[in-house]
Amino acid sequence: KQTSKEAIATCMQLAKKIGKVGVLVGNCRGFVGNRMFHPYMREAMFLVEEGASIEAVDKALYDFGMAMGPLATADLAGLDVGWRIRKEYRHLEKPGIRQPMAADRLCEMGRYGQKTGAGWYKYDQNRAATPDPDIAEQVRRWAVEAGIPQRSISSDETVDRCIYALVNEGARILEQGYAHRPVDIDIIFIYGYGYPAYRG
Repeated sequence: KQTSKEAIATCMQLAKKIGKVGVLVGNCRGFVGNRMFHPYMREAMFLVEEGASIEAVDKALYDFGMAMGPLATADLAGLDVGWRIRKEYRHLEKPGIRQPMAADRLCEMGRYGQKTGAGWYKYDQNRAATPDPDIAEQVRRWAVEAGIPQRSISSDETVDRCIYALVNEGARILEQGYAHRPVDIDIIFIYGYGYPAYRG
């Protein structure tokens, strides 16, 4: 609202010059992309805490068409990034709302993802991921201690929960006016987050 037209035009020209697609959005926590990505990631972590395997969650979303599974994406970005953000904004969370716990506990163990050689997965010197059965069992133990029932979770449920979390947050962003048009969100997620364009 307070940014000059000249500043906006300069940013859009710069994006084009460096081969990127610029999208004008409002200023909200996480802007549009990260704000939408947060509930998507949260659902992925909930699914693991409820009994889905780490690999099954990633495979379901990859098979849906995402460029990477959500937990592999978190390892690439660095689990410590989300950890710091969650700690900084914890006071803004509504009391009584469930929050995922496993990612923060992985960080407490020094498992920040690819940068430390371990996160949700283990990584070799070439950053090739392999499942870590010890972590899968540890997450299951944490969940049981927290009273989270363990169950079998289908790939359809995995996709539905993660994608609907993404879509619902996008609808809120549009309703609040932080994105002007649905196509702006489409562009952000296709070009910036690997959402499959053919899914609409």
